[in-house]
Amino acid sequence: MSAGDLFPSLDLGGTAVTPALLLAPMAGITHSGFRRLIADFGGYGALTTEMLSPPAFLREDPERSPWIRRRAREGSVVYQLRLSGEEDFGALFAKLAALSPAAVDLNLGCPAPEIQRLASGAALFRDFARLERVLAGIRAHYGGPLTVKCRLGDDPDNWRAPFLERLRLFEDHAVAAVTVHPRFSGEKLKRRARWREFPWIAAHTRLPVIGNGDIRSPREIADRADLFRPLAGIMLGRVAVEKPWIFREFAGLPPTRIDYAEVWERLVRYTLEDFPPERALGRLKEFASYYCRNFFFGHELHRRCLGARTVAEVHASALEFLRSDPQLSA
Repeated sequence: MSAGDLFPSLDLGGTAVTPALLLAPMAGITHSGFRRLIADFGGYGALTTEMLSPPAFLREDPERSPWIRRRAREGSVVYQLRLSGEEDFGALFAKLAALSPAAVDLNLGCPAPEIQRLASGAALFRDFARLERVLAGIRAHYGGPLTVKCRLGDDPDNWRAPFLERLRLFEDHAVAAVTVHPRFSGEKLKRRARWREFPWIAAHTRLPVIGNGDIRSPREIADRADLFRPLAGIMLGRVAVEKPWIFREFAGLPPTRIDYAEVWERLVRYTLEDFPPERALGRLKEFASYYCRNFFFGHELHRRCLGARTVAEVHASALEFLRSDPQLSA
């Protein structure tokens, strides 16, 4: 049984996500060029933008912005926001509504210090009173599908009661689904995600729960079906950067032959269509830091890309490696 069989569809407030396999928001990665690459391979139900800053979002041209631009072939796209409660919700959600998002997602999990200093991400999840005001503010201006993405909280010893309070708050404000990355805010990506908490969370809310964190293969889901079966969907993150075709495997679609050099060239081309070269360079290096994991000597690809000073240099250096028939790591 594939993950697509286990998670055939997800209802996000009237929007059907089929299959219930979603791409996670990732800073520096899930821009329009990368989402376009994922769309070429298919297998997912919805894609998610990078976490969007409201001031920048309000300035951006939706037809040209590499963060909010959406091509028809992407299908369902969820727009994720960083909010603190100080934003102009009226202007923000009027612009969002015009984009017809599959859903709007509120980031409540980002533990990065710079995001928490802005009273967003994990800091907003921590502040119950302000979180309640933010959700009420959203609902005063936006009646469409709203999702939230969070971690377990701050305290590994006493997280359940605060988490339940927030689940009730999400229910009260008609949140359509909650995505849980089962780590604590101080852990970043250290230690394995606590999949064992998925059944407890799903049993304590009427909301659909989407599981995220360290999920790399359908075999893991099959082997731990007791932990994943209570979920309504799965969200894949960094493994989709390493293998942009991975959703096909999760959805049970026929395998496709992968030309690693051609995939790299396509990503470079897509990125340069949306970013000027000086801004594309960092995005390509970020992608390469994960893509290199496909190869036994991937550290050499990473080293070459990291040292590149221009897009032309990073492109050529990577192609030289990828066209040398490198040994795959698995």
